[in-house]
Amino acid sequence: MFGDEMPVSMTAQTVGAQKGAQVAECSRCAMRLTSFCGALPNGALETLALSRSRARFNKRQTIVCEGEPGTLLFNVTSGVVKLIRSSPDGRAQIVGFRVPGEFFASPTEEKYTFTAVAVTDVEICRFTRPQLKRLWSEWPDLLERLFAMSCAQLTSNEEQMFLLGRKTAREKVASFLLTYANRTACDNQDSMRLINLPMTRVEIADFLGLTIETVSRVFSSLVDEGMISVGISRSVRFMDLQALSRAAGD
Repeated sequence: MFGDEMPVSMTAQTVGAQKGAQVAECSRCAMRLTSFCGALPNGALETLALSRSRARFNKRQTIVCEGEPGTLLFNVTSGVVKLIRSSPDGRAQIVGFRVPGEFFASPTEEKYTFTAVAVTDVEICRFTRPQLKRLWSEWPDLLERLFAMSCAQLTSNEEQMFLLGRKTAREKVASFLLTYANRTACDNQDSMRLINLPMTRVEIADFLGLTIETVSRVFSSLVDEGMISVGISRSVRFMDLQALSRAAGD
């Protein structure tokens, strides 16, 4: 499943206009500086725009399925994606979330090692292996940025393993809130204190290896102790960052 493609024009004039629009989209993209394509200079925007395709996915729509040929790398520009791994006996677990500015799917893996599903409405830029290789050969900084981001994801996976194996339920939920805030924060203090959690309590519980009842109980406890407040549309405001950090075991 590849989402809703933009219509392809057959006239040279419209193709030229579409190319200009694609370049403009890249130049206006709010995620360009934080994603791996931020390693490219402004003069490379046309090459970048012509090397990727854009797609939109509706909430709960499957983007790729585990085991399918891994032909594409995906860069999230809007929305949140969850990654799900399955065992041979059919059990499944959420192993990660990807937010704007982050990518998923390795350009070197032969098959996708997870199923990716849109948690919200999602917009994505997609790159094929040949397209990435052409970009790497011309701008090696792009490969360096992608490698650095891959290492950061690996570190995050290691932290997640520690969190699942050694932390209490209270520490897991507090750590999740702080980590998610750090990943989605903008360049202002308020963005660190107020976050929107698009995932459900069931999805948070699945990711943390807890029951939904436990997650709900911990949320209520953090609210009662004045560390957070919970608003409409799953918004969470941090009322006491230091206390929440201590609750996370940091």
